[in-house]
Amino acid sequence: MVRIILVAVVVFILQVTFVHKVTIAGASPDLMIVLLVAFVLGRGPVVAVIVGFLLGFLLDLGNASFLGLNALAKSIIAYGISRVGGGFFPESTLFKCFLILAASLVNDIVILAVTMNFSIPEILVSFFRYSILSAVYTAVIGVVVIEIIGIATRRVVRPRGGFRSA
Repeated sequence: MVRIILVAVVVFILQVTFVHKVTIAGASPDLMIVLLVAFVLGRGPVVAVIVGFLLGFLLDLGNASFLGLNALAKSIIAYGISRVGGGFFPESTLFKCFLILAASLVNDIVILAVTMNFSIPEILVSFFRYSILSAVYTAVIGVVVIEIIGIATRRVVRPRGGFRSA
């Protein structure tokens, strides 16, 4: 549990301080979405929603004007991932990429809907201008990070039993 909290805080610090420096055409990756997908994939809906709420609330602490908005968006995403994500191909890299892409798009739709006062033309303009590129960027970064972590933590069964790190 302490490791999860530490990882969440480190990713939050990276998101707030570093990510805005690596933008492509105005779009930047959302590392908290990647962390959310990695944490809740294969978990039950109750645990997933709690994790989503806590990660979203951590982001909300940095922006008090819309307090609770990220918590709502991340909770919705976490519930969706827990219901859809665990049953299909949780080990497939392409499936993880799709989950991160979809999670990022849903996150942006929820946040744009509230921040743009549910004005459909404004939501669509911002969605097509920034959200799609940001979602693709997040998915690519997320899959690379998840695969690197998977390779680094992979365990191999020894011929005589037991495990060793790969």
